[in-house]
Amino acid sequence: MQILHSPCWSHLSFQTSKSASIAALPSPEKCLQLSATNCCFQPPKLEGSFWGLRKPSILSCGTTKAASVEAGSSAVSTETAENDVLKALSQIIDPDFGTDIVSCGFVKDLHVDEALGEVSFRLELTTPACPIKDMFEQRANEVVAALPWVKKVNVTMSAQPARPIYADQLPAGLQNISSIVAVSSCKGGVGKSTVAVNLAYTLAGMGARVGIFDADVYGPSLPTMVSPENQLLEMNPEKRTIIPTEYMGVKLVSFGFAGQGRAIMRGPMVSGVINQLLTTTEWGELDYLVIDMPPGTGDIQLTLCPVFPLTAAVIVTTPQKLAFIDVAKGFRMFSKLKVPC
Repeated sequence: MQILHSPCWSHLSFQTSKSASIAALPSPEKCLQLSATNCCFQPPKLEGSFWGLRKPSILSCGTTKAASVEAGSSAVSTETAENDVLKALSQIIDPDFGTDIVSCGFVKDLHVDEALGEVSFRLELTTPACPIKDMFEQRANEVVAALPWVKKVNVTMSAQPARPIYADQLPAGLQNISSIVAVSSCKGGVGKSTVAVNLAYTLAGMGARVGIFDADVYGPSLPTMVSPENQLLEMNPEKRTIIPTEYMGVKLVSFGFAGQGRAIMRGPMVSGVINQLLTTTEWGELDYLVIDMPPGTGDIQLTLCPVFPLTAAVIVTTPQKLAFIDVAKGFRMFSKLKVPC
């Protein structure tokens, strides 16, 4: 028996005789007709037969390749869209670092849906109280919305301040505080407490989590500056910790809220009270703890500064020479303790 492998003859039956086989062969024209009319011919599926060993058709291979090419082009287009968004955001320059926000690593969680024209991302700033946070958000919306395929922009603002380097070595109450700022004057009556309270509430108004610690035991000013509903500090009997009072979202601790008024005690006792109030308070997670320092450069200052990692000190003075002389002493004290002023 002679087996012919032409595609248009593969479904024909043949005689064993050579003449009958030749006679049974159709003409090329009929082959074309058979090919055209029987292009969808599907033989019965037989396991292990010649039909079971047939290779996939050119049509199915082409379809698979087209699908893979389409998926590849979709991935490339999504990658291109993300690059377009990052290129647009790179137009925004951070004035502090002098470089664009993409290079600074501020752009997080970028998600692009090109089919719907939606773009969402998060801007993670170095501080929750960034003074140009609103400008960043507005500019990010503008530059991304200017892309021709973008229909909707979702921008989320966040911040991840640096944690203290020696956080594990600090008391438990201070381990979750990112920055401790001391407001000092070394001279009474120059507006130090006013600056401390206004600084704290301004930072809170800009979105930061803030607490105020009044370190002046002899003449606490915080109870006069703010009036919370609960003007007495409470004690957690189980943990033996102090629960701070709160006013307009800012946590407050002062010896004036301890029900003792102003203290009449010697210096070493005052340092112990300050240390207890500061370290046993349940501050929770704070971005800034503002410490209203007492006047002078005595025991309390020398107790607080070396023990607790002050991020910076804000020094308040008036233009008069009498006030400025004492302020210069305080500045030298903070410089020796390597606290930025």
